[in-house]
Amino acid sequence: MTPPPEPAAPASPPHETADLPAAAGPGPGTHPNRRHLIWYALAVLLVGINMRPAIVAVSPLLDEIRHVTGLSNGGAGVLSTLPLICFGIFAPLAPRLSRRWGMERTLVAVLAVLLAGTAVRLIPELFPLFAGSFLVGTAVAVANVVITALIKRDFPERVGLMSGLHTTMLVGGGAVAAATTVPLRDALPLSWAGGLAVWGVLALVALVVWVPRLRRGREQPPVPVQAGGSIWRSKLAWAVALFYAFQSLLYYTATTWLPSFYIDHGYTEGGAGVLLAVCMGSAVVTSVLVPLWAQRSRQQSYLAVWGTVLCVAAFVGLIAAPTGAAVLWAAVLGLGLGAVLSLGITYMSLCARTTHEAGLLSAMSQCVGYLLAAVGPTAFGAARDLTGAWTAGLIALVVLAVPMGLTGALAGRGGHIAR
Repeated sequence: MTPPPEPAAPASPPHETADLPAAAGPGPGTHPNRRHLIWYALAVLLVGINMRPAIVAVSPLLDEIRHVTGLSNGGAGVLSTLPLICFGIFAPLAPRLSRRWGMERTLVAVLAVLLAGTAVRLIPELFPLFAGSFLVGTAVAVANVVITALIKRDFPERVGLMSGLHTTMLVGGGAVAAATTVPLRDALPLSWAGGLAVWGVLALVALVVWVPRLRRGREQPPVPVQAGGSIWRSKLAWAVALFYAFQSLLYYTATTWLPSFYIDHGYTEGGAGVLLAVCMGSAVVTSVLVPLWAQRSRQQSYLAVWGTVLCVAAFVGLIAAPTGAAVLWAAVLGLGLGAVLSLGITYMSLCARTTHEAGLLSAMSQCVGYLLAAVGPTAFGAARDLTGAWTAGLIALVVLAVPMGLTGALAGRGGHIAR
C-alpha cells in the first residue's frame, strides 16, 4: 500500500526564506521549462558523482603506494581516515561560506579545490599525497553540505527524488572508482600517482559545467536572518545527527573490511571485489527508493527500522554462515546500508523548514557523523588484531545498529526542527 502523501508544509515567514541568496538556478520562485530543469538537475548530480572517486581510489592502490613509498601501516591508516576527519572538521564551515558567497560560487570554489587536490597527487611523493588528500577531503566536506541545502532550495517538491539520486551518485561513484582505478591505471598506463589523479577529470567536467552558471543569474546578497536558538540544542537535530553518525560508522567500517573478511574466508581478491560490488550495487536500489518513500510518508520511522533490520540480518549472517550464502549477505547488507545512508541524507531536508536550516542540519550531522565514522574502521581492525577473528567486530556492529535504529525512528516522526 502506498503511504499517504505528506501534507504540504506551512508557508515560511519572510525572514526564514531570505536566509540564503536567491537561486541562480530553478528555485521555487521561478518557472523554468522542463528541459532547463532536467539539465540543472544533471548539473547538481554531477557534483554528487565527484564526492567519492578521488577518496575511494586510494584503497585499491594502497598496497602499491606502501611498497613504493615505504609508508607504514599506521601511515596508511591515517591516509585512509584523513578525508573522514576533514568531513567532520570542515562541514560546519559550509553554511557560512554559502551565506557569504552564495551556493553556486561555493560549489565552483570547492570543485576547483577538488581539482587542485587531485592534481597535487600527481607528484609521487608522500607529502603531496597527504596534502592532496587533505584538499580533496576539505572540498568534499563543504560540497556535501552545500548540495543538501541546494536540493532543499531548488527542488522543494522533489526533495525525495533528488536526495535519492544524489545518494545514488555517491554510492555509484565510489563503486565505479573502486572497480576501475586499477584497470584504468594499467590501461593508460600510469603510475599510482597517475591512477589517483585520473579522477580529476570528473572534477574538471563539473567545473566546466558550473562556471557558466555563475553568469546566468547573479545571486543577491543575503538578507540578515532573524536570530534563533542554536541547532545544536534541538533534540530532533541530535536525533538526525546521531542516526547519520551511526549509519556512517557502519557504512565505512563494513565497506572497508568486507573484502578482507571474504579473503580470510578463502575468496580470491577478485572474488572479494565482486562481493563488494554486489553490496554496493544493492545499495543503489534502496538509495533511489527510500527517499521517494520518505517524502510520500507523514512519518519515516518504519524506513529507519527496516534499514536497521536488514543491516543486523546481514551481520548475523556473516557471523553464522560467512561462505554459505556470501552473495545473499552482501546483497542484504547493501540494501540495508543504502537505505539508512539515503534516509540520513533525506532527513536533513525533510526535518528542516528552510534552506538555511537544511544547511545547518547537514553541517551538524556530517560533523558528528564523520568524526565518529573515522573511528570505526580503525577500531574494527584493532578488534580483528586482538582476537584473531572477525566475530567480535561483527557483534559490535550489531550492537551499534540498535542506537542507529532508535535515533532513526525518533528522527522520522514527522516533526521539524524547533530553534
